Amino acid sequence: MEQATNKTAREIEILKQGSIHAWLTFEHIKTETGQELDFYNHRYLHDIYSDDSPFLACRKAGQIGFSTMAILKTIWLCRNKHMDCGYILPTEEMVQKFVGSKVNRLAQQNEVINKWFKEKDSISQKQIDENYIHYLGAMTNRSAIMLSLDLLCADEYDKAPQEILEIYDSRLQHSKFGWKWVFSNPTIPDFGVDKFWAISDKKKWHIKHSCGEIYILDEDCIDYQTEIYRCPKCKQEITDEERRLGEWKKTDEGKYSGYWIPLWLNPKISASKIAEYKRTKTAEYFYNFVAGLPYVNANDALSERALERCLSPQPNTQGGRVIIGLDSGNNLYYVMGNKEGIFFQGYCETPEENKQSHRFPVDTYDPYDEIEKRLLEYPRSIIFSDQGGDLIGIRKLQAKYPGRVFLVWFSKETKNKELLRWGEGEEYGKVLADRNRVMQLVVDEINEQRITFNGTKEDWEPLFKHALNIYRVKEIIGDESDPVYGWRFVWHRKSDDHLFLALCYLMIGMDRR
Repeated sequence: MEQATNKTAREIEILKQGSIHAWLTFEHIKTETGQELDFYNHRYLHDIYSDDSPFLACRKAGQIGFSTMAILKTIWLCRNKHMDCGYILPTEEMVQKFVGSKVNRLAQQNEVINKWFKEKDSISQKQIDENYIHYLGAMTNRSAIMLSLDLLCADEYDKAPQEILEIYDSRLQHSKFGWKWVFSNPTIPDFGVDKFWAISDKKKWHIKHSCGEIYILDEDCIDYQTEIYRCPKCKQEITDEERRLGEWKKTDEGKYSGYWIPLWLNPKISASKIAEYKRTKTAEYFYNFVAGLPYVNANDALSERALERCLSPQPNTQGGRVIIGLDSGNNLYYVMGNKEGIFFQGYCETPEENKQSHRFPVDTYDPYDEIEKRLLEYPRSIIFSDQGGDLIGIRKLQAKYPGRVFLVWFSKETKNKELLRWGEGEEYGKVLADRNRVMQLVVDEINEQRITFNGTKEDWEPLFKHALNIYRVKEIIGDESDPVYGWRFVWHRKSDDHLFLALCYLMIGMDRR
């Protein structure tokens, strides 16, 4: 009898090491609030727990149990697959709250997890045997360049700086695993988690109705007038049990294992609750946090149509004072215009690119030569350039052409909430600008057709492409109930925006009397 008992114990241990669901069951794993893990109402999470795909992407609604799944799954993988995991959140402050309120409380509620956490147990790092789980904020690249990881788990992906997340990808290069998970409430199309969803197999929750039809449980199944879930085929009510007993089915082929989890997959969420969100919340909130879908408001991004409306076939005389907006750095992008409109956009090759093209003498080539050429070509022209790029080249021009080269310093806001502050005396040539308000002003000018682009759509394709890469989000800075001090709109980019920024600098120059 004793041998049988020992054998059974060994078999159970093998099961727990090979199956996360066996581990959850035999260890009676509880949530951070002390409730036993529930797959009855969270059946849609069951397959995701056991999904061993190396690449995982999930567009999700808020509060659907996903972070608890990710915490438990990374702990189990660290212990049983001997993986070093990086759990990435947007900020260090979020890491502090997340580990304190979820990870540590999960350990307190589950003795097996508490035992696994070794002596190296801190907010930022948990040791399990010889492996580690690192909890990291993504606001700086300091941590990103110090670690070697087997799994990168990026939570709230859309809210983190995308360029820092890309640096974290390099930490997987030497791993025999190289796993990457991304999940988030989506924000805008073709950005963040939505980009990974686009290259996934796009699994959606399919249900079988009593009429025999099988279909995706999407918003078409919600009758907002009667506030019930309704079959789009037979028009009869969909029961909570039919919603609960759905299953995941691929709708595409892709590198990532992808899941779309809107809030209505939870059988405890009634159609009337969804209808209430639809009535009382903004469209952005409903799409991102209820439907788990990306959303773009006309005020939160530029559209191709808005840009095209600003085109004019009328030739620009290129007379009067010409303003050159310059975005500097490794590459120089510039835009030229006057009161008649915007008439030219340009890009200066880097010295390395010039070595390949041989457009200019290799030994003496300087990208700023082209910018200086524009100053000479238009004797009344003035330059407005950012100060965050290559300061040496632009300062040489500023010294050589006094009064014609201005450096723009972007800030979150200027004193007295001024849009612009012009430097005087020793600070002459410096412009302090409220970044978000300047960008908003330029977006408004385009949307209201107060900017003219002289030429065709093909002529302006590079600038339009950069302009379409900017988007606006609501950033909480305090109590959201206070619309004056609780939040602000902030403009971000999802890819290159250099020519749009050059346009912003040009528009600042237009304000120069």
